[in-house]
Amino acid sequence: MDVHIDREFLLNIASALVRVNTENPPGRELEAASFLAERLADLGIKSTIDRLDSTRANAVCILESGRGGPTLLFNSHLDTVPVGDRNGWQVEPLGGLIRDGRLYGRGSADAKGSIAAMAASLKALLNAQEKICGKVVLAAVADEEVSSIGTKAFISKYGKFDFAVVGEPTGLRVCTAHKGRLELKVRVRGKPAHAGMPQEGVNAIFAAASYCNEIERMADSLSKGDGHPLVGKPTVAVTMISGGVKSNVIPDECVIIIDRRLIPGEDHEVVKAFFENVALKVMRERRGTDFSVSIAQYHRATEVSTSEPVVRAALEAISRVLKVRADPSGLPAYTDLGWIVAAGMPGVVLGPGELSQAHSYNESVSIHELEAAARIYYEIALELLGKQE
Repeated sequence: MDVHIDREFLLNIASALVRVNTENPPGRELEAASFLAERLADLGIKSTIDRLDSTRANAVCILESGRGGPTLLFNSHLDTVPVGDRNGWQVEPLGGLIRDGRLYGRGSADAKGSIAAMAASLKALLNAQEKICGKVVLAAVADEEVSSIGTKAFISKYGKFDFAVVGEPTGLRVCTAHKGRLELKVRVRGKPAHAGMPQEGVNAIFAAASYCNEIERMADSLSKGDGHPLVGKPTVAVTMISGGVKSNVIPDECVIIIDRRLIPGEDHEVVKAFFENVALKVMRERRGTDFSVSIAQYHRATEVSTSEPVVRAALEAISRVLKVRADPSGLPAYTDLGWIVAAGMPGVVLGPGELSQAHSYNESVSIHELEAAARIYYEIALELLGKQE
C-alpha cells in the first residue's frame, strides 16, 4: 500500500479540534468549522463555511478531480456532548493531550478523530488526483448530538451524492445499520388540592407512576421479542420525570421523558401510537387525569443493503488496511446516516474509536486507529472514484 498519510497533519488537526469547545448545547461549532476549513484551504482544497446562525456552522471541503465521475461524501460532526463534572476527568477534557499512543479529550472519539482522519485522507488524495474521477466532499457538520440541523442543512444545500461514509466511533467496523431514537414527552394533568385533603384533588404524580409501570412492562416485552440481526432489539426507558409545585400541594402536572430506541423497519408514528394507547389505558383507570404524548426528538433508524458499492468498498478497504476479514456490523446508537439515507444516498458508518469511549469521562482514541482510519477512507475513495483503465 503506497498511500502516505501525513501523521503530523492528522494529529495536529485532531488535537486542535478537541481544544475547541463545541459542547452541545449550545454547540458553537463556528470556530472549529473555521479552523478546519482554513487548514484544508491552505492545501488548495476548496473550503466553505456555511453558517447556520451567528455561532453555528458547517465546514464543507471539496476535492475536485477535474474529471466527471461519481461523488463521495465524507460526513462527521463537530459538536460534542457536554464535558460534565470535570472532577471525573483525569486529564483536561479540552486539552487535546496526546500520551501513550492515544489522543484524550471530549470529542476525541466522538467524532473529531473521524474528522481529522477524513481531512488527512483528503490531503493524501490531493496527491493522487490523477487516480480518481469525480469529487470527494468532507462535510464537518453541527448539531448531530441534538437535532442534526447541520446535516439537514447540508443536504438541503448540496443535494445528493452517490456514496456516503459517516465518521463515528465504530472501532473501524463497517456499520450498515444503526438504531434510531424517539424521545417522547408525556404530560400528565390532574387537579391541585391542599395536601391535607388529597381526596379533593387528582394526583398527577400517582397517575404518572402508573404510566411508568406500564412502560416497564413494555420494556420487558420488547426484551423478549424479535430483534434485528445487526443492531439487536428495540428498547424503551423512562429517563426523566418532574412534577409538583410545592411540598404541601397535590400536584396537578407531571412530565415524563421516554427514550425509545428504534430498529430498522419500525415506523416512529406507529410506535408513538403505542404510547398513546398506554395513556388511554391509564386515563380509564385514573379518572380525572389527562395525558398528552408528543415527540420531542426523532432520529431515524436505518439500514443499507450489503450489495451497495460503498459497502463493498468499505469492507475491502478494511481488509486491505487491517489485514483482517471484514463483515457488516450494526451500531446501537443513532447517527446522521439516517438522514443521509432518507435523502437517497447509500452509505456506511465507519470510524476510529470505540462507542464505549463516547460521552464518557477520559474519552480517548488510539492514534494507531486514527492513522488506519485515514488510510481506509483513502482506499474507499480510490475504489469508488478510481479511474477505469
